[in-house]
Amino acid sequence: MTAIIKLENIFQHIGGRCVLEDISLCIEAGESFALLGPNGAGKTLLLRLIMGLDRPSAGRIEVLGRDLTHASPAEMIRLRRSVGMVMQGGSLLNGLSVIENLILPLRASGLSTDRMQRTARLIMTQLRLDGLENMRPYELSGGLSRKVELARALICRPLLLLWDELLDGLDPASVGEIKEHLQREKKTYNMTLIFSTHQTGGALTIAHRIGVLESGRLLFTGSQEGLEAAERRDLELRFALQGSL
Repeated sequence: MTAIIKLENIFQHIGGRCVLEDISLCIEAGESFALLGPNGAGKTLLLRLIMGLDRPSAGRIEVLGRDLTHASPAEMIRLRRSVGMVMQGGSLLNGLSVIENLILPLRASGLSTDRMQRTARLIMTQLRLDGLENMRPYELSGGLSRKVELARALICRPLLLLWDELLDGLDPASVGEIKEHLQREKKTYNMTLIFSTHQTGGALTIAHRIGVLESGRLLFTGSQEGLEAAERRDLELRFALQGSL
């Protein structure tokens, strides 16, 4: 197996406060890795560091073989072509239609307009978004917006997908569809998935490994079975998981 992400002794300070403390982690190609923890644990910040949207105060981050710590803006642009991200707060542009939002990542690909639109319509069909092409994001429900964001994140067939609060705000039917689609993408393209969640339920069923964050510290990494065993003997971990319920 090849490590697609390496975090070495990551610290992050904001306003004089340490919000991520000495985090080291390796994630393998094709793996599904869940970041579990209560709100404010540092999950979103860690995903932003992996995406290169923020730089750590100390430590080293390597993504897809590139050292982000000293990467130039041009190197970051090239890297992000291989990385998709679904943001927690939403990032669709209300001034564009759904299909215009979807083809934004394809603009630099050199594809014709017709090819880009056909690619967008195909992924819309796969995620059961047909008929929404000309709608604006503000006209969509929260669940549909999340599915459109996922479609945009996957349209370039990324090697790595980051999802902040996986499945949050989705109805049960959409949860099943998205789980199935993610598993298909992973199997077909060996895509690596890293997602955050504050819930100990359904989202974790697709994770190979789980990392538990609490107050910026990584308390545990391992399987769900290992987590259940560790929770029984580790009081601090138990309190962190109770805060995630």
